[in-house]
Amino acid sequence: MAKLSSLIDRHLRYYDSYEKRAFEKARRYYRGEFWTQNAGGAESAFTDASRNMMCSKNLIYAIADTAISSLLGPNPKVAANPRNPRSQVAAPAVSGLLDYIFDANKVRRRAATALIDAVLCKRGIFKTGWDSEKDTPVIKVVDPSALFFDLTVRDVDDIRYWLEATVLPYAEFKRRVDQGIYKVRDMSQVQPDRYPSWMLGGHNQKNASSVRDFFQWVTVWEYYDREANKVSHYIRGDDQVVFESEIDYIPYSMFSLNQSGVDCLGLSEVQLILNQQETVNDLLTHMKQIVYLMIPRVLYDAGRISEEDLNKAVTAATGSFVGISPENSEALRSLGTLFYEMPMPQNPAGVQEFTARQENDAAFISALAEAARGQVAGARTATEMAIIDAQMRTRLATREGHINTALEDVGQKAFYLCRKYMKQEKMVRVSGNRKWETVSFDSLQDVDVSFQMVSYNPIRQNPAVLSETLLQMIPFLTQNENVDVRRLTEEVVTNLGLPQSILLPQDEALAATEAEAALEQQRALGGAVVAEPGAGEIPPELAALLEAEAATPEESFAAGGGSPVRGEA
Repeated sequence: MAKLSSLIDRHLRYYDSYEKRAFEKARRYYRGEFWTQNAGGAESAFTDASRNMMCSKNLIYAIADTAISSLLGPNPKVAANPRNPRSQVAAPAVSGLLDYIFDANKVRRRAATALIDAVLCKRGIFKTGWDSEKDTPVIKVVDPSALFFDLTVRDVDDIRYWLEATVLPYAEFKRRVDQGIYKVRDMSQVQPDRYPSWMLGGHNQKNASSVRDFFQWVTVWEYYDREANKVSHYIRGDDQVVFESEIDYIPYSMFSLNQSGVDCLGLSEVQLILNQQETVNDLLTHMKQIVYLMIPRVLYDAGRISEEDLNKAVTAATGSFVGISPENSEALRSLGTLFYEMPMPQNPAGVQEFTARQENDAAFISALAEAARGQVAGARTATEMAIIDAQMRTRLATREGHINTALEDVGQKAFYLCRKYMKQEKMVRVSGNRKWETVSFDSLQDVDVSFQMVSYNPIRQNPAVLSETLLQMIPFLTQNENVDVRRLTEEVVTNLGLPQSILLPQDEALAATEAEAALEQQRALGGAVVAEPGAGEIPPELAALLEAEAATPEESFAAGGGSPVRGEA
């Protein structure tokens, strides 16, 4: 255990020297706390200015917020791809099982947390384990401050060991001992302590210490040795291993949005634009000070008029008569000589342009910053917006690939755990949420699949763009003999958010088709038949609905459709 304790010491020293202050600063900046005192030294040329003069523009928050909407999509999904013909039939059910697991674990919300970690603290980390009580995988997000790993490799897949500091309430630790999960020689040797201060930033330590100190804590170090295929839970203060087992998988799925080029620690977006962020804040503070100094200040001759008379004159209502007693009558006749307006300072030429240049530099460095500044604002139609969005995504593709790879790995681990531990059958939706299938332990054993993120499609997720696209394509599709018009109609109704009940039942629709065929035959034989309105065309109601859905927000508002509403990302 001495070797493991020494390894922990080395990682803690490295974290304290190279990452802790950077992580704390990034998280402070994300919250807009740019001018916090005692925040790691002089961070600005204007730190001596009065607090109310401090000014900032939070580029970092905009980047983190944009990362969630640009890289994640509204509903992350992984699809199972069969690796052999035998798995072809089972693959849709496995995809449905992963949808169930992701939904139960609120993966979208957890992935958003991991993305913010990657933007601020270099890396986002998922941890996939098994909940025996719920009989399902559990997916969590690990704080980058609490997880250490092999620093000698450049690729995540080559990491030889992982060290996670897990802080448990003493009651939870005791419960694990009582259940036989942890083996403790003597509970009296386990000394509960305060929450570890090194895991808390200055902000959290200040505001939450009183609450955290109400409880007693035990820090358990989880050590995953990939070379020995073992996991150990170690209590450092008492120098004892309370849990040990063989492992055949590593629970962590880690990603960075940017490669460091040296190791697998990654680079944060904050690192890339930190200089621009602080420069913008300093310049905005400077300009704010100049603007306040430009408010006129007037000097007066105190020897010729009293302060009392001056206050009466300044505070009097507009249009009122003010009686004053100047020191001499000459002062009254020459009031203009009693006052002198101080010259006003001017903003140095080029300050605003230089500030804008710093913001542009940040946008150039980070594609997320470019998206955050709303570069699609010039688009007029829904289709133009989709095209510009697709162009912007070419710069985001690498970052998107990193988060997608991590989520695919989470899916692979969740599937592995189900195939190993699942006891109860589960009903899952497949085939576009229109069909239910039963998934059991036995049905998963011979399935060999890989997992791939379902690409986020801005056209499909944007109702206006989708409706406009459908309106353009429906005439072509309905005339194509290889297209199932019934299924096409169902898809259109679903994507427009309409209830399926508006469609005729299958037998009634078939009867209508047969009647239409009889009419066509009668026409071919020369019979006098009055054609039904709209035969062979898009129903006017559906066409009107599609046109309304395809209208841009501005067009809808102009037509009396109410103010535009921003949908959830």
